[in-house]
Amino acid sequence: MNGKSPLGASKIRQYYALAYRACRHIITHPKAFIANLENYLERQSRIRASTHNLQYAVALNDWLPSVLPLNLVIDPNLARASHLNVLIPGMATRSMSGGPNTAINLTYRLAEYGIPIRYISTDLPMDDDHEGLWQHFRSLTGIHERYSNVEITCGCNRAQSLPIGENDVFFGTAWWTVQMIKHALPLTRKKKFIYIIQEFEPGLYRWSTEYALALETYGLNFHAIINESLLAEHLCTNAVGRFSESGFIDQCAVFEPAVDDRKFHPKLAPNLNQRRRLLFYARPNAPRNLYELGILALKRAVERRAFSPEHWEFCSIGEEIAQVDLGRGMVVQPQGWLDYESYAQLLRNSDVGLSLMLSPHTSYPPLEMAASGMVVVTNVFGVKTETRLRRLSANILPIHATLDSIVEGLAVAADRARDYSSRLANSKIHQPRSWDESFAQVVPRLREMYEDCLIT
Repeated sequence: MNGKSPLGASKIRQYYALAYRACRHIITHPKAFIANLENYLERQSRIRASTHNLQYAVALNDWLPSVLPLNLVIDPNLARASHLNVLIPGMATRSMSGGPNTAINLTYRLAEYGIPIRYISTDLPMDDDHEGLWQHFRSLTGIHERYSNVEITCGCNRAQSLPIGENDVFFGTAWWTVQMIKHALPLTRKKKFIYIIQEFEPGLYRWSTEYALALETYGLNFHAIINESLLAEHLCTNAVGRFSESGFIDQCAVFEPAVDDRKFHPKLAPNLNQRRRLLFYARPNAPRNLYELGILALKRAVERRAFSPEHWEFCSIGEEIAQVDLGRGMVVQPQGWLDYESYAQLLRNSDVGLSLMLSPHTSYPPLEMAASGMVVVTNVFGVKTETRLRRLSANILPIHATLDSIVEGLAVAADRARDYSSRLANSKIHQPRSWDESFAQVVPRLREMYEDCLIT
């Protein structure tokens, strides 16, 4: 050795800088750092630690990131009933969020037609007690009947095989579950599947292998159900995968997400004895939600005295974060995990929302906040223009995803929050107000898609 590091000086400087940033993060936000680390390790466990047979996993996909095919086997006894296998990353109540909830809400309604539905937990272990899941199904759908043709099973332990029938049809709910379907289709006689698209998911990653794998899924042989017309427009405008094909979008089912008026509605009058509340949708582990921009914008807004400690408090929802000092005696206080009803109640008792999303999809929180009488600061992106967002609700205040624009939007929102009668009038959001309304045309179309998969 000549005494020089094999890494090179530039690489060493890079590692020093990374270590410095990590140490600062640990010191300033210890809880957030631990939460980030736990989330990262849990994500990796979905890929690697879910199996005790590493040789099996390597042989299947050579460790492509985020993709570990299910260990499926064909059971001849299951050939008669053509199950719709709905792949959900985590069939556990603690793992449910907007995307999985919407997929379950939609597909469970298909069971009314007698179609056998099998929910498969692909990434995470299921709840030991399924009763909580069944209650969750009832809460989502409003259907109290527990259909005998619906089952819930776990495929996360790849060391154990999961039997399916050769005539089964698959339903993908996220890009990596669709990659699992791609590996599974050669086992079955049915070569077409159903794909609910609820985000432009390559945008969740920098340009990388995961970006390429997510993008690939839009070019496979599927029927598409698309959550939100803005997202459908983005896919067509950018000629993504099969959406570049003439007439393909006409074969898809597109629905607008519901904002349930039983839960998301304003109070009839403000509580004049309490400070106003700003609610920040904080998701440090979801880069598209622009957590760092949001936090710095809140600090700048406090600095310019758009908010005063006498009249305002700040709370966060979304992920577990550490308390954040904004200066002038004001902090962002995390709310922790809330069930659906408690979340809706928090929105009804809040005044301003900051919910950022660098995506063509609006995401659910801005819609639910606006319907609850809050003034909502959210960003434009591509087809998600100021005009389109204002058309949804006058309680939505569109801004650009820049620090200055967010700060200005927060100052305007703080001023508008004083006029509760205006917020009350603007809460009449132009979205379906129940999932029955959202899915009225989609469920029959989904049934047609399932039947088409059976013959192709």
